[in-house]
Amino acid sequence: MISVHGRRFRFNRIASGIMKRRFSLLILALLVLTACGSSGKPKSFSEQPGPLPERISAELADHLLQRGEDPELVPLVQRNFLEGCVTGGFARVDSISNAALGNTCACSYYGLKEYVLENTPTKIAAFELFEDIDKSLKEEEGYAGLSSNYKEIFAACQS
Repeated sequence: MISVHGRRFRFNRIASGIMKRRFSLLILALLVLTACGSSGKPKSFSEQPGPLPERISAELADHLLQRGEDPELVPLVQRNFLEGCVTGGFARVDSISNAALGNTCACSYYGLKEYVLENTPTKIAAFELFEDIDKSLKEEEGYAGLSSNYKEIFAACQS
């Protein structure tokens, strides 16, 4: 026969194990949420620094990062723009050199970023406008659908 004290001890040991598992799961859930919270959509030109994608960094990093940026700490919006530009450039023009494409893409990014920063009242508005332009470049009309102000930036970079 098990005494009341023995049952209570066994119950406390089982309850303690359950509490430890729940606490561990809670800590794990918090860590996962924290990690996911930092990987969302950027809201400025400098958020979420990371490496250039491997497929464009090896041959083009020197041409794409003309202002001394660390190729391992390129903000997400810049990485996305440059990757789209390089991928689209290779798809559209077979004979373009890596140097010419890299220089054109970098010039386009810097020129567009400077234009929106100079022509909007806040950095947030500039970033939102930049995102809108970037999205319209990815649509079916692409470059053809842009206003003449933006086309001038890209045309100046191609000469």
